[in-house]
Amino acid sequence: MKKLRGLIAAVLVFATALSATGCTGIKYIENEDIFIDALDSAAGISKKEIRIREKRTTYNGQDAEYLIFAEDGDNNYLYVRYEDEDDAMDAFEDFYEDFEEVLGDKDFDGSNVRSISKTKGSVVINGDFEDGIELSGFAKFMDDTEFYGGVYVNKNVLIKVYSLDGSKRDKEKITNFLKEIGLPKP
Repeated sequence: MKKLRGLIAAVLVFATALSATGCTGIKYIENEDIFIDALDSAAGISKKEIRIREKRTTYNGQDAEYLIFAEDGDNNYLYVRYEDEDDAMDAFEDFYEDFEEVLGDKDFDGSNVRSISKTKGSVVINGDFEDGIELSGFAKFMDDTEFYGGVYVNKNVLIKVYSLDGSKRDKEKITNFLKEIGLPKP
């Protein structure tokens, strides 16, 4: 019995260490200019082409210090710096829990890497969702949808960078952008 408890404790320690290790690659991007510069250099989206760039606003009903949204065809780039870290983590956890449910229901086919801790997390995805799927922070997928990209949180910053049904070139832009800002890629 003692050996079994020791084995279970060792597995839990390893799982906790692995989870913490997975979260260490999530860079904190406090300065929105890093995101804007990467849009230009890696995605080819100039400041003038950014669809939304607002200070002191709200996002999904929560106060945000800064909001950036840009799109390029099938690619979407979102940066939200919330006033409160809990708001960023709540938004991420809602998405994370929805994605876990989709996985449990076997409505996703592909690869993914997930990590979550007290103040940061990521869900990196390369695969297909079945039609009718609803994920917090996204419009309902009306058809089978290929998703390539990720959702990231660190402290008060939430970032979503993804391509929906994108071409090989679209996916390359997503990969290059994530590499540029130092976040995990699919």
